[in-house]
Amino acid sequence: MGVDPSTTHRKWAARHGLRMPFINDADYGVSAAFGVAGRMGAINNTTFLIDFDGSLRKIYPIVKAKGHAAIVLQHCRTIWGERRQ
Repeated sequence: MGVDPSTTHRKWAARHGLRMPFINDADYGVSAAFGVAGRMGAINNTTFLIDFDGSLRKIYPIVKAKGHAAIVLQHCRTIWGERRQ
């Protein structure tokens, strides 16, 4: 999720080989609902793992770019296994 334009999200996801949906939150409504909207339009970098049925599986409230993707991927594999499509 992010407040950047959806075209930016699609390009970023394609560059990294990601096939999951992203939420475009241009009006900050979702960010506010999840409690991650900061002051002055900033978004606190938080990652949410949301299950296929919409249930929230895990929250990472403090995201540091280095190593974060590997940690999230490992948790995804623990939760859902090695699904290949």
